[in-house]
Amino acid sequence: MIRKSTSPCFFNGFDRNQIILKPCSIKYLKKPMKHKRLILGLLALFLLITSMVYCYQNYGKNDPQTKKYRQLFENPETLNNTEISFLGEILAIDRTNQSLRIFIQKEPYTYPPIEINTTNVDTQNLKKGDLIDIIAVLHGKNQITATKIWLNEPWKTDLIYIRSLPAIPFVLYLFFRTWKFNTTTWQFERRKKNA
Repeated sequence: MIRKSTSPCFFNGFDRNQIILKPCSIKYLKKPMKHKRLILGLLALFLLITSMVYCYQNYGKNDPQTKKYRQLFENPETLNNTEISFLGEILAIDRTNQSLRIFIQKEPYTYPPIEINTTNVDTQNLKKGDLIDIIAVLHGKNQITATKIWLNEPWKTDLIYIRSLPAIPFVLYLFFRTWKFNTTTWQFERRKKNA
């Protein structure tokens, strides 16, 4: 007389002389978690938002460039005879005194306008409202002498967007590799096999 077990993890049956054990399948030992992807996605989103908030709160404290700007306006004696570089917008040009009045284009955008001596550089092609990159030497409080000035062309800021255009077909390929558009239901559906 042979009895059959209904459980997949116990023996298959037995006889008076022998017991035959059926190996237990691993899928029965592990219970599948129903919303595993949802929980992992929410955890990843939470970690992303937490890191963004942390970076936002501590950006000014840990950024070496921001520390240098803060020292420039609070304790300029510590940076005496040091070379500094920054991006600024021209507020006024005084060609008789050979100086520029600029506004530093760096976060937190609350720096006061500064005067820069331009005796060593050519300022003929500059005009009010231009964005310029400046390398200058700090000689003390409110005494900054420019050594090099570059005019920022407006197309350079647009180039950032143009450089991201080649990524669009790649992202579309990855999306349509796993999803397809059903024209009867007007919905995206997951493909059964990746194309």
